[in-house]
Amino acid sequence: MSDIQVNTQFNDFIDFRPLIQSIIKDDKVLIGIADLALATGVSQTQLRYWLEKGYIISGGDPKKKKFSYGTVFRVAIIKHLQDEGFTLAAAVAKADHHSAIVKAFKHLVADRLTGIQETDTATFIDFGSFDPQPDKHLIAKVTDKETHFLVQ
Repeated sequence: MSDIQVNTQFNDFIDFRPLIQSIIKDDKVLIGIADLALATGVSQTQLRYWLEKGYIISGGDPKKKKFSYGTVFRVAIIKHLQDEGFTLAAAVAKADHHSAIVKAFKHLVADRLTGIQETDTATFIDFGSFDPQPDKHLIAKVTDKETHFLVQ
């Protein structure tokens, strides 16, 4: 930990919790169908078909389709699985399973993230008190090459 002295005070950590909750947990950021097609490589025609079949959902005005970032990931997963040879129905079923995993990950980040601090060589992510040792914090040290967990 020569990069930074991490302690249980985290006085200089930035409180990203409200931002993370509003963006990730509430999924309030919406994009149009053209942007969804561009981001995922799935044609607008195909996306409209998936929408009609209920494989994806849109929010906002019924005439102007808007999609959450969660839908971007769902479409990307379905497309990846189709590219791997799965039928559309099988890809959607697998995406449903992966959606539960993404939901759990979003819940983890929104509930446990208490701060982030950057140095020239690493980013330190504070996940709050470490359950087996509540007087300690669980820290992820993320570099360009790897991630390590620390208990401080």
